[in-house]
Amino acid sequence: MLIDTHAHLWFPEYENDLEEVMARAKAAGVGKMIVPGTNVESSKMAIALAKKYPGVLYASVGVHPEEILDSRFQIPGFSGLITENRKQVVAVGEVGIDLYTEEMRVKLPKQKELFKQQCELALEHDLPVIVHTRNSLKEALEVLDGLKKMPRGQFHCFSHDEAGVKEVLSRGFCVSFCGNIAWSKRVARLVPLVPIERLLLETDSPFMLPGKRNEPSNVTITAQMIADLQGLSLKVVEEQTIKNAKALFKL
Repeated sequence: MLIDTHAHLWFPEYENDLEEVMARAKAAGVGKMIVPGTNVESSKMAIALAKKYPGVLYASVGVHPEEILDSRFQIPGFSGLITENRKQVVAVGEVGIDLYTEEMRVKLPKQKELFKQQCELALEHDLPVIVHTRNSLKEALEVLDGLKKMPRGQFHCFSHDEAGVKEVLSRGFCVSFCGNIAWSKRVARLVPLVPIERLLLETDSPFMLPGKRNEPSNVTITAQMIADLQGLSLKVVEEQTIKNAKALFKL
């Protein structure tokens, strides 16, 4: 049973048919899904979903960098939430740095501090981090390199360059790609550079499917594309990515 390591199933896009979404995932052979939060509220929603679907859904708690655009934003504490829900929480994320807009670029110092504190939280609780880097790999690596200890984790929806792949792998991280490998030749060229032992599967639902809502059942399509790009059988990709996800997130 495949594992979708990144599906925001608490999004309003799923509020009317989540049961059907879950059924389609099961029918497609997707047995487990990790649901990342992007702030305190959505992290609590992810935990609630993990409790509703035990052994199938797992939660990740964290603050997405775009949250700092709220003028009232203060870095929240998650330690108690993790401790109280340790059976459901398997990671800290989605966290990281985003420099896609000028509005975000001017807040880089605050983004770095937010990312640093959440990495330290992950280390404190022996959890992996799920890292978001949009136009910001260099800055994210600077934060990671400045920590007392390198956390384990996943660079999700990876879309940087060949040198970036090497930098991430050299720090022990896993890498996952989204459906954009179907339409971006540049990103598709990165897939063979990641050893199968470091690859994870994800959909980033409900995103990364132009014009349509994405959902976890589509991770089977991504798995086949990755198999083709790696020159491996689908079975090998399925078996190894399941093994990788279980090891990283201690599922």
